[in-house]
Amino acid sequence: MNAPLFFAVLIALVFAFGIAMFWQEARRMQHPEAIYGVDDSIEFIWDGLLQQDTFGLKKSDVRRILEWEMHYLQQPKLWEEDGQPIVGGEAAARYAQERALAAGFAYEPNQIFAVMDLQAAYLQAIGAIGEVVDSDE
Repeated sequence: MNAPLFFAVLIALVFAFGIAMFWQEARRMQHPEAIYGVDDSIEFIWDGLLQQDTFGLKKSDVRRILEWEMHYLQQPKLWEEDGQPIVGGEAAARYAQERALAAGFAYEPNQIFAVMDLQAAYLQAIGAIGEVVDSDE
């Protein structure tokens, strides 16, 4: 194989590789991934709470409520009797309130639901909420 032909094939391969990478990146940008960031969610929720006079909560309270809710959602033994867990659902809120009381934090239900409602708004804002699932399937 002569040198000019070799370099022409090599340049064509590099060019094709570049086009493939560009095409892949363009497709990824059309369907951005929903990435949940704990700190981002806390900031989003905090900003929403500030508009509602914070319900007497601090950022550490918001983090604590979210952590207890995530603990509930990640532990099937905690929600098996209630059926499938729901982010921001009543059972998750009840669990967060029970854990709060056990740890010496007396959050009112309206405080917990305010945090969870804003968490749902955050999930919707980043595109992480899917379609409603039919329970008959």
